[in-house]
Amino acid sequence: MADWTQRLKIHHLRLLMCLGEQGNLTQVAKMMNITQPALSKWLSALEEDVGITLFERHSKGLRPSEGGKLLLEHARRILNDLDRSREDIIRFKQGGQGSLLIGCSPVATDCVTQAILAVVDDYPSVHLQIVENVMTPLLQNLLSGKIDVVVGRIGGHALQLPLNYRVLYTEPVCFVARTQHPLASRSSIAWEELMAYRWIVWPSGTPIRVSIDNALVEQGVMLPSDHIESASMSVTLGMTQSSEMISILSWRLAARYAAQGQLTILPLPRLEQKGSVGVFWRKNDFPSDVLQRFLNHLISDAAGDAA
Repeated sequence: MADWTQRLKIHHLRLLMCLGEQGNLTQVAKMMNITQPALSKWLSALEEDVGITLFERHSKGLRPSEGGKLLLEHARRILNDLDRSREDIIRFKQGGQGSLLIGCSPVATDCVTQAILAVVDDYPSVHLQIVENVMTPLLQNLLSGKIDVVVGRIGGHALQLPLNYRVLYTEPVCFVARTQHPLASRSSIAWEELMAYRWIVWPSGTPIRVSIDNALVEQGVMLPSDHIESASMSVTLGMTQSSEMISILSWRLAARYAAQGQLTILPLPRLEQKGSVGVFWRKNDFPSDVLQRFLNHLISDAAGDAA
């Protein structure tokens, strides 16, 4: 008897995804233009072939079982890969040199920028797409095949995922404010003086926020209760420049804004961090030429900065 995977078609994967998203046989049958009995029969036959229950039946419809969730993850990745294949072939016919979808945490924009510029020199016709976000959704999109590589903070949860990773560098964070801030001209600042101002910090649960919280505890400092959480570097920059709020940035990012006259680094000791910035890519996937070149530039640039 042929393996059940031999009988699966792309249409079946789309049916599975619709069932996972809608959780209702009648709705999915209508969406996919088939009868509800035929869909129910197909699902039962698939579950028998696979040897596990893929969806648990309940009064309100269907809910993916743990095994069903696993199959849905693979189905999602396969469909995403097919979509990418179609788009890459279209670009290839038009003279393109492949594509690279990059996920970037705001703390890693500097090293990503330099690596992208180098890749563009190597592959002038490559299609690049850069998505900026916090690490959790970026890593989820990496696992599902929506993006090819993620650069950002390396935290405990990230290291448990089935991904390759490489540490690029470690660095402290620092406090910044607008150039005309009342504290900007001071030669020294006490921790208590920061409490008079609202802080802008990374969202709870992100690797950099965990690192900052731990560092503040070591200093005996509590995060103000009226702080603002922002995962957007542009929003954080805009609020900091337009108010007396203060924010916490990675050292190299803060130094770049300071050199451009956009922010001032406040004279407080840098907060020592245990986290690092690194790059993640999928295991069991042979990196494309473009991805391998991007990784090479990231690692080479990071080694040069450390030298």
